[in-house]
Amino acid sequence: MEIGRQGCNDEVPGRTFDSPVPEHFNIAVDVCGRWADDRSRFAMYYEDEEGFTSAHTFWDIQRAANRLSNVLAALGTLPGDRVAILLPQCPEAAIAQIAIYQMGAVAVPLSQRLGPDALAYRLGDSGTHLAIVDQTTQARLLPLRQQLPELRHLLGVGGATGDGVRRWAEVLAHASPRYSPAATVASDPAMILYGNRTTGMPKCTLMAHGVLLGRIGGYVSSHDCFPQPRDLFWSPADWASPDGLWNGLLPTWHFGVPLLAYKGCFHAGKAFSLIEKYGVRNSFLPSTTLRSMMAAVPEPRATYDLDVRTLVSAGPVGQAVLEWASEKLGVSIHEMCG
Repeated sequence: MEIGRQGCNDEVPGRTFDSPVPEHFNIAVDVCGRWADDRSRFAMYYEDEEGFTSAHTFWDIQRAANRLSNVLAALGTLPGDRVAILLPQCPEAAIAQIAIYQMGAVAVPLSQRLGPDALAYRLGDSGTHLAIVDQTTQARLLPLRQQLPELRHLLGVGGATGDGVRRWAEVLAHASPRYSPAATVASDPAMILYGNRTTGMPKCTLMAHGVLLGRIGGYVSSHDCFPQPRDLFWSPADWASPDGLWNGLLPTWHFGVPLLAYKGCFHAGKAFSLIEKYGVRNSFLPSTTLRSMMAAVPEPRATYDLDVRTLVSAGPVGQAVLEWASEKLGVSIHEMCG
């Protein structure tokens, strides 16, 4: 049986962690399309460091993704073509993921922290023909255009504008909200992820749609039989990283569970404030982040009203942090390694 449709196997007699991979499978359909008919099912709560907030249902995400898929198709994007996403955690970044996958195109998520040489290498190596940028990444990318003959189009989010940049809000407003997903097979390519090296030739991995199904068992286990009632996920991990995508956005939405996206610099007080404000129950945090949170707020429940159910760390955190989480947060940290 497929664990992706229910909770842990020990809750249902005879269940196993087997997750058979169907012949046809598309990440976008799995994590958004099949939930989108329920217009009341929330997918994302968003906040930025200026205090702007918004909420989005799966129906909202899917409709916007359909519009974007139609825009990308009009710009010549075909199955297998590479589309880069150079955005922080924000609704547009998630919408872009869904739009690209459902076309059978290949997403190339790239960190906003990349310098010019690292960015040029990744865009050239992947053969990206279209990049989705915001004001920050547009400024880094424009001087590189002459080095990237295959990069023909820029789609600008927010303040990204100027010659040669199509504005997201304008082009999506005129696109149809209807789109029929491509009939991808599970082994079709979905994503190219690059390593975090900023010099030389970083390692890259081409990942298929079916990879998601192989990640679900680990996600369910590390978050103590995810999902449970009232679960809501948040992680500061970049959605251009394996942690942000495969241990965050994609498996959370596989279960139709909402998550929090925050665009802004990380600091411990803000992290606890977000967890309290949105009722975050599940989180994936780097070990260095957990140490900084412990140092900055040693008694978190004395200040914040928290209801954290699961806490997963990227790597070992040390005995002091484990004891702090158990005593001061009332939760055991599950240490993951990959």
